Amino acid sequence: MNAVRRVAGWPAFWLGVACVVTKALHWSLPALETRTIATWFLDIAVSAHQDVLFACVLGGVGALGLRTLAGRAVAQTVFWWLYLVLCLVSVIFAVASIQIFAFLRSPLTFALLYLADDFGNMRSSLGAFISPSVAAGLTLTPLAWAFLSWRSLRRAPARATPRGVQVLCAAALAIWICGGAAAYAGRWNDRDDHLIAKSPHAALVWSYAREWLGLASAEQFTESYPKEFLLDFEPPPARPLSSSRFASQPRPKNVILVVLESTAAKYLGAFGSKYDTTPNLVRESQHALLYDAFYCHAGLTANSNAALTLSIYPYMTWREYTVEYPDMPGESLANVLKKHDYRTAFIHSGDLAFVNQRAFLTGRGFDTMWDWRDLGAPLFTSWATHDRALMDGVLKWLDEDKRKPFFAKMWTHMSHHPYDPMTDEPFVDFFAGGPLPVDDYDLGRYLNTLHFVDAQLGRLFDGLRERGLADDTLVVITGDHGEAFGDPHGAWGHGSRVYDECSRVPMMVWNPKLFAEGGRLATVGGHVDVNPTIADVLGVPASPSWRGRSLFDANRTGRAYFYAANDDYLLGVREGQWKYVYNATRGADELYDMVADPEEKRNVAKQHPDLCQTLRQRLAAWRDDTGRHLAAIRAARTPAAKPAS
Repeated sequence: MNAVRRVAGWPAFWLGVACVVTKALHWSLPALETRTIATWFLDIAVSAHQDVLFACVLGGVGALGLRTLAGRAVAQTVFWWLYLVLCLVSVIFAVASIQIFAFLRSPLTFALLYLADDFGNMRSSLGAFISPSVAAGLTLTPLAWAFLSWRSLRRAPARATPRGVQVLCAAALAIWICGGAAAYAGRWNDRDDHLIAKSPHAALVWSYAREWLGLASAEQFTESYPKEFLLDFEPPPARPLSSSRFASQPRPKNVILVVLESTAAKYLGAFGSKYDTTPNLVRESQHALLYDAFYCHAGLTANSNAALTLSIYPYMTWREYTVEYPDMPGESLANVLKKHDYRTAFIHSGDLAFVNQRAFLTGRGFDTMWDWRDLGAPLFTSWATHDRALMDGVLKWLDEDKRKPFFAKMWTHMSHHPYDPMTDEPFVDFFAGGPLPVDDYDLGRYLNTLHFVDAQLGRLFDGLRERGLADDTLVVITGDHGEAFGDPHGAWGHGSRVYDECSRVPMMVWNPKLFAEGGRLATVGGHVDVNPTIADVLGVPASPSWRGRSLFDANRTGRAYFYAANDDYLLGVREGQWKYVYNATRGADELYDMVADPEEKRNVAKQHPDLCQTLRQRLAAWRDDTGRHLAAIRAARTPAAKPAS
């Protein structure tokens, strides 16, 4: 019986095969046409070239280790088994990475693991990815690797492979790796899914190395700009309340701010979606102003919470402000309204412990802070309870004290992945009679959660009327960030892109008395403008720490800034009809005419170089201002050095 030989090449070879096969499974089988089949093979070759290099490097490390430890039996045995375990883990990770990429459009990195925060909260989302086929792949592929490696290592050594054959094999691998790298650096790199060509193993290791070496800061770009561009980010000058457009009108005294989780304006019927998801918002829009160019500044809940709460621009980072800077200076709207004897609440159907939100909100002026634990309903997913319980809690809180004016900030959660619809509600087929979208399964579930949340908002409006509070209450509805489903771009989820489905969120300002005729506005705005807008309507002075301006301020800048930093560093600005995006990682410009091309299909940057330069300068000013603001916060938290004695 042949003994098992210690040859590092065979485990690495079968690892390489597993990586190539899993990448091949990412691509749909081609039609039986010569050109299509050739493209299919090219896609596999390019997307797997770094995986082949990774397997070659790992095999080389294994061979070098075994050779170095020759003559030291125990040490070599330990190294050999560690090497096999590393290969096995790499096979499992290769299979899992395909599913990770399918949703995130990115290999797993330190940043994404950081953003995962608490895997206990993520159980429902993680479980949604473990389909029978994925479970089979995670089980059978490692078993196949182990069997093939074992058979190869037990096989009696044949005669030495001729040097000519070795050279040809090495040349073939070199051509594959170099050719794949060249193709990736060319036109292939312009694809939405170009990150599939990264080795997931190398990407994860390199992301940790960058973090440990202190290289994981936002990509910088050198761009000078006029100093007046910084005025966009300065707190606006104080203006007399008599200058407000509402000065001569009876103002509402109460306010409810609704933040819809993971909600893109693109999918709300009230904001022009082809899907009738929000009949109640459509009904109430006759008493509201709807803003069609309103943006979140970041595609992360934590950083959107910071922007909405403190009316500040978060710096361009994937790090979460609520985690890193829970004691960040600044006033919330609740802080401001407490000075006017308001009672205040923050009510959330999710978990305020997630990404340290409870610590961040503590001391921000909220008398009451409720999450799912306080709403009297069990968890609906591992993330949250259902939003019916949230609305029950909000209405209950409204009834607790009717003597004071109130400010309630309520944050939904059901439209967050895994988009679980209510089991006791009929499932609406939003695609009946029409073509199926790219991701009909997840999108169908998502649209049903939006439909259910809309029903709860209908309960809110009805509840205000039943209590005689409608005319005296301002209701403002926005979203913390968008959500993408592969249409019209190859983007899924949130946080990694700044297309409108990822960054444009609803903004609805409702009051039956003030906005009796309703209206739609093209005014450009963002999250920093929410607090100043509410204060303006209520007739309350804005905090001097707020960076935004009321949407009703005639002197507002008319620009909104936003970014994504999970993959490439993308900085964007919307100004009038134009939306400009600068990829600071790759040095690439994108410019879209949002009137002529609302789906951002035609990049017209080359036709408007001067406009691109001006808007790039504005992004440089934004980056510098937010960087200085963050540096000041960090400096304030660092104890002053003691003078030398």
